[in-house]
Amino acid sequence: MGEKKRRLAGGAFGSPQAESLALQARALVAQGAFGPALDALGRALQAAPHLDRLWAQFGELIRFFRLRDPHTPALRALLERALAHPAVDPGNLVLPIVSAALSRADGDPFGEPLLLRLMHDTIVRDAKFEELLVAARERAGLPLEARVAIAHQCFNTEYVAPQPDAQLAEPHSLEDLARYAAGRPLHTLPDREGVAARLENTPLASLARRQILEPLQELRLLDAIPAVGGTSGSTSRAVQAQYEENPYPRWIRMQTRFEGVPLAQLVQELFPGVRAQPGPARVLVAGCGTGQNAIATALRFSDSSVLAIDLSRASLAYARRKADELGVPGIEFRHADLLELGSLGERFQLVEASGVLHHLADPLAGWRVLAGLVAPGGFMRIGLYSARGRRHFTHARTFVREKGFQATPEGIRGARAAIRAAAANDEMLARVARNEDFFSMSGCRDMLFHVQEREYELPEIARAVEELGFDFLGFEFDDSGITASRYRARFPGDARLRDLGHWHLYEQENPDAFTRMYEFWLQRR
Repeated sequence: MGEKKRRLAGGAFGSPQAESLALQARALVAQGAFGPALDALGRALQAAPHLDRLWAQFGELIRFFRLRDPHTPALRALLERALAHPAVDPGNLVLPIVSAALSRADGDPFGEPLLLRLMHDTIVRDAKFEELLVAARERAGLPLEARVAIAHQCFNTEYVAPQPDAQLAEPHSLEDLARYAAGRPLHTLPDREGVAARLENTPLASLARRQILEPLQELRLLDAIPAVGGTSGSTSRAVQAQYEENPYPRWIRMQTRFEGVPLAQLVQELFPGVRAQPGPARVLVAGCGTGQNAIATALRFSDSSVLAIDLSRASLAYARRKADELGVPGIEFRHADLLELGSLGERFQLVEASGVLHHLADPLAGWRVLAGLVAPGGFMRIGLYSARGRRHFTHARTFVREKGFQATPEGIRGARAAIRAAAANDEMLARVARNEDFFSMSGCRDMLFHVQEREYELPEIARAVEELGFDFLGFEFDDSGITASRYRARFPGDARLRDLGHWHLYEQENPDAFTRMYEFWLQRR
């Protein structure tokens, strides 16, 4: 994904100095020299602060940094601009902003304005921060601005942190309402629409919008999403039930500033020498969840129209609301089981299925259905779990199952507490406790309690690709070229990075290379 993001996050630099510095920063990142890379990129942004592409590159780089407070005024100014910039995913700013806030001399991270803004817009994935948030939730004398930010964060995480023992009282004052919103959503109040109206011109207006008006809008959208076919089999129904209760992934803001390019141009840039049919592209996103990937796809491809399908109506309603909020054109959402898509009656230049097939009872059967929807010479972008890369998740699921935790809010909170307690003597559990999905209710359920999951090894994927009649074009990595650089050094004879046998050896030697998943492109022969 990294190369595609970089190409699409902005156009020509228009500044030779900025271009030279940005290229220098990329080369330094590939060498692991992050500090000098940040210095070079900071100078590029000074030379051309108006360029979206540089801000996207800044977001990709700064996510690696732990900062101490106070940091330089120049770096603080960059963080302030990045936090509001549509070319930056706010999730990339969690580590630098939280680490700086936790190192404040006064010991109060909630006195850091950057952290309070971040808490509105993303999930803050940090164990120490969560501990402080739980304590601050009941602290007397907390400024209302901080209390509102805490309530936003609790809602963003779906209240996955330990909950207060005391029964929540009927709220009356603004502070009472903010306290209430940190323990359960405001839409659970009687007369919720009246509450939203009363809060419209108060410091809690953002909470009323996020916790009352937006959920109500999603309820209205549920029945307006057209359906394609039915739901096939008991496994599909079980997966559907899970995502109706916990739509996934949980997101609030994403990178939305891309310079769209035609699909054919992107393919040629990612995979030189690969021929792609020019002209408008029809794209299918199978298993779109809450819409983050489908929206990004619609924004990235200037000539595309996107059909996004999912089993979960709740997820689709969230996706539809976000697409409307962002004003994304050219995207349709449909309620459908991908196993039933053979009746669609159309073909697509690109079919995306990332993080979906491995949740089917028979993944190859679903893959075969999707392959049949690819136009001649068209492409697939597939994401599948790696057995080796996800070994610590498998270990954690066994731990959770043996302890008897259930996929309920109380069971998920209990599983998190047990994992943290055992993590000091179990590095695999410690890794799970640091994973981004550990910090939301839907993420924890997807990671530890999924009703159906299957992992792969690369030889098995190679056989499936051959059987389906496709050519393997290459992987995508979201690590600024680090993995590709290391692979080239290990296998210099594979100039195109397409030998799955060599990649299998590379993963055996580097078992964390595909911790997230295998993400790769294919082309129909």
